[in-house]
Amino acid sequence: MKVLYITNKPIYPKIDGGCVAMDNFMKCLLHQNIEVKHICISTNKHTFSNNAYPSQLKIEVDNHYINTDITPIKALKELFSKGSYNINRFYCDGLANKISKELVQENYDCIILESLFTTKYIETMRSISDVPIFLRTHNIEHKITSDLAKNASGLKKIYLNKLAKDLKSYEIETLKTVDGILSISKDDTAQIKELAISTSIKTISVSVNCPKVVNKYNSEGIFHLGSMNWEPNLEAVDRLIKLFPQIKNAIPSCKLHIAGSASDAHNLMQQEKGIYYDGFVNDINEYASDKGILVSPIISGSGIRIKILEMMAIGIPVITTELGASGINYVNGKELIIANSDEELTKASIDLIKNKKKRQELGENGIHYIRKNHNIESISKEILEFIERT
Repeated sequence: MKVLYITNKPIYPKIDGGCVAMDNFMKCLLHQNIEVKHICISTNKHTFSNNAYPSQLKIEVDNHYINTDITPIKALKELFSKGSYNINRFYCDGLANKISKELVQENYDCIILESLFTTKYIETMRSISDVPIFLRTHNIEHKITSDLAKNASGLKKIYLNKLAKDLKSYEIETLKTVDGILSISKDDTAQIKELAISTSIKTISVSVNCPKVVNKYNSEGIFHLGSMNWEPNLEAVDRLIKLFPQIKNAIPSCKLHIAGSASDAHNLMQQEKGIYYDGFVNDINEYASDKGILVSPIISGSGIRIKILEMMAIGIPVITTELGASGINYVNGKELIIANSDEELTKASIDLIKNKKKRQELGENGIHYIRKNHNIESISKEILEFIERT
């Protein structure tokens, strides 16, 4: 089988959870001996480096740069324009021509589009080829924007509501045009079905490795891990920073570490308060092994939090919200701890910092959960079966 795999950003370097999810998905394809041609869109936010792609990956990679930057003038024009600005930013005639030539010159068994932001090229694909087109969704995109609008005010709220409305309309119509949808969480699958979309859909989660990392559970700190280029992560970090003084007041030795791309530029003046901004880390497993508890107070977004799965895979105890745990079939207090309100998050953090035995129990249960539910053997098989059956 030969697959054309198109992504809205380069997979490598793996600077955020989306890149990790794409990396693991592509490895699932390769695990089933599928031949992969990978076309990625690079932007000023997500730059491309051919050297960043591991040499052992047996794939052909083609990159196309698009300037997707949002300027105040573009944002103002969006308030009076038609269509989805979120999606239109990722369209380029040059890439459409590149895809056309690829489909004329090569025979593919299917096309897999990663995220809604690559779907603007479907019309071009349909005009050239009749091979099945699959969409792999990480989120319900309009829901993320809608949630952000709820937490905004003034002109920003009006702007985000307009984006959410346009994006919802586009998302519903586009999901109806593809041949199959690969959703990464049951919650997202249910929401897609609620939109009266009859397209064949299957929930296939992400595969996650369980590397051997020594975690002695001695740290009495907490940390957050995630790209600060993504608004839901910014919201979560701001919330955690506000709650941290209460945690530190109860446990003076506690430190809060914040890591992820662009995190070192978020607020460099907080270190004297026990908050440390560590920026992008190359090895998140090594980094997290002595940082304590992952606290992820997510209040917007959808899909599954890849960083939470990665931390569970190495035995890191996790505290998050119901939204943060979306897509994880957890038992509260067994695989992770759910805390929604500020009071619950503060209390859960303090209690868990004081309880080493509970931290170890959560960590060991997390590893078992990942090995059972996110192994490459079963997930890669599901992907292949869905593609062949649809």
